[in-house]
Amino acid sequence: MNYRHAFHVGNHADVLKHAALLFCLDALKRKPTPFAVLDTHAGRGLYDLASEEAERSPEWRDGVGRLWDWPEPPPLIARYLEAVRSFNADGVLRTYPGSPALITTAMRPDDALAACELHPEEYAALRRSLPRAPNVQLHARDGYEALGALLPPAQKRGLVVIDPPYEKPDELATSAQAITRALKRFGHGSYLWWRPMKSESALHAADAEIHAHGARETLRADLWTAAVTAEGKLVGSSIFLINPPYGLEEALRQALPFLADALTKGQSGWRLITS
Repeated sequence: MNYRHAFHVGNHADVLKHAALLFCLDALKRKPTPFAVLDTHAGRGLYDLASEEAERSPEWRDGVGRLWDWPEPPPLIARYLEAVRSFNADGVLRTYPGSPALITTAMRPDDALAACELHPEEYAALRRSLPRAPNVQLHARDGYEALGALLPPAQKRGLVVIDPPYEKPDELATSAQAITRALKRFGHGSYLWWRPMKSESALHAADAEIHAHGARETLRADLWTAAVTAEGKLVGSSIFLINPPYGLEEALRQALPFLADALTKGQSGWRLITS
């Protein structure tokens, strides 16, 4: 695997994904019973925005950087910024938390995280960045394989986060197939699946694959900050949720127009699709 998220950390895609992630975690905590989170492609956990990778491609400046001092963002984005600020105690944006770091700060003592990362260097960094705790389990394993091995969780309820690197041309279809298999084991769980917006037809085909295999209640949110070009540069992303928590659709309906305007580089836009 050659992909390094450090080059893209904190960009518009991370803002959308992590804002939705935090809402899902807060929703799970509305019930007192414990829950589990499976993060299939966890990355390194924490990212230094002054690192060589982040400085070489400082996408965070047009993502979380644009929102950092925004006076009154929508509630979904305010919650997201609050979480990121907890990793930057002096108020200066230097560290960006990835999904597993955000999850560990949102969990209660009886909740659990299983974070998977296959790349050796990223896995080593993940071990350094996350707390050593009985309810945090790290796995140096393939995330797609983990969907079969680690589901259903002992807690019987929870969230599955799928955010692969999309290095292979067929990774979108591979992800969809893996999720359909996971639904047979953990059909009542919530799923948050991130995808790049590069091919509208491929996204629709992936969505249709999920619906054809039993997913009934879904929510898709798309955000793009510039016109899609033939160069294939990532200017938009899509999150697809299965069994989304109550209230997320309305929260996204408030936040997406704000993000499209605040993070825009030109022809921005957004959409929500429910089923």
